[in-house]
Amino acid sequence: MKNIAFVSVVLFSICIQSVSALEAGFISGMEEFKPDSYLVVADKKGDEDGYRVGILKTKNGSKLEFSPLKITDWKHSDGQASDLESACRVPGKSNEFLLAESGYWERKYGRIFHIEINTNGALVKNVFHIPGSKDGVDGDNFEGMVCIEKDDSIFVILGERGESSSYKNGYLRIGILDYSNSQLSWSKYSNNPVEIVAPGHWNNPQSKRSISDLYLDKQGVIWAVATEDAENDEGPFRSIIYKAALVSSSKPGTFPVVAINPTKAQWVIDGFKIEALAGPSTTVPNSYMSIGSEDESYGGVWRPLFSPIE
Repeated sequence: MKNIAFVSVVLFSICIQSVSALEAGFISGMEEFKPDSYLVVADKKGDEDGYRVGILKTKNGSKLEFSPLKITDWKHSDGQASDLESACRVPGKSNEFLLAESGYWERKYGRIFHIEINTNGALVKNVFHIPGSKDGVDGDNFEGMVCIEKDDSIFVILGERGESSSYKNGYLRIGILDYSNSQLSWSKYSNNPVEIVAPGHWNNPQSKRSISDLYLDKQGVIWAVATEDAENDEGPFRSIIYKAALVSSSKPGTFPVVAINPTKAQWVIDGFKIEALAGPSTTVPNSYMSIGSEDESYGGVWRPLFSPIE
C-alpha cells in the first residue's frame, strides 16, 4: 500500500451565492472538497432545469449550506450533463474532479467531465466517455467512481450497479487516465471487470442495486453502498454499506483492485436510499464516513456515520 497516494485538500474560497440546504434536494454522488465540505452532483436529465453540480458545506452549530456551481460550457455536442451519478477527485489536484453520467441513452451522453473549480464556478477541461454498452443494452448504469494513483498511474474505477438483465451483480470497470495527454482509456482491462456481490438480506434480491456509489478510504478499502426499493417514489427504501474491494499491492504488474467478497454489511440503513458516500467532515468529530441520499418524493439528506461495528 506504500505507493498509493491519497490527496490532501488545498483550501481556497469560491465566490458564489449560498442557498438553503433544503434546496439541494437530491445527492446522487459526492466527493470531499475541503475538510468541511463536499462536491455533490445531481441526476437532472437532459434539458431539465436546475443545478448539476454544487458544494455542500457542513457547519458547527448551524444548518448545511449548499452553493450551486455554475458551468457555462459543457464542451460537448450533447449539451449539459444528464444524469450525473458519481464524482472523484483527480489525484494530485486539489480542485480538479471527474464527474460521470450514468450511461449512454439513445446513442447520447455516457460522458465523464473533467472539471476545475475556480472562483467563478467550474470549468470543463476535457470530456471523456465511459465504457461502451453491450450490443442491445441502452445504458449500463454506472453509479459509483473512485480515482486511484498507484504505480505512477491514475486508475479510474467505475462501479456498475447491477440489477439489469445483462448484469445481475455489480462490476468494477477499470480505466487509465493519462492526465498529460488528456486521455482516458478502458482497453487494457476491458475483458477483466471485477464482479461485486452485495451481502445481506433483501426483500427482492433480483431487484437490488449492488453498487449505488463507491468510496475509497485511506487504508485502500473501496466501500460500496447497495440499495433496494419497492419500485415507486414513496419507498420503502433500504441501503447497506459494505467493503467491496481493496487496492492491490504495489508489486508491478498486479491487478489494480481485488474483490473482497463480503459476507456481511457494516451498516444497514432502512428508510433511506443512499446514493453518495464520502469521507467524514471535520465539523463532526468521531465520524467515520458521510452519506448522501436521494429519497425520491422525500428529497435528500446528508448525514455522518459512526465507525462500523466489526
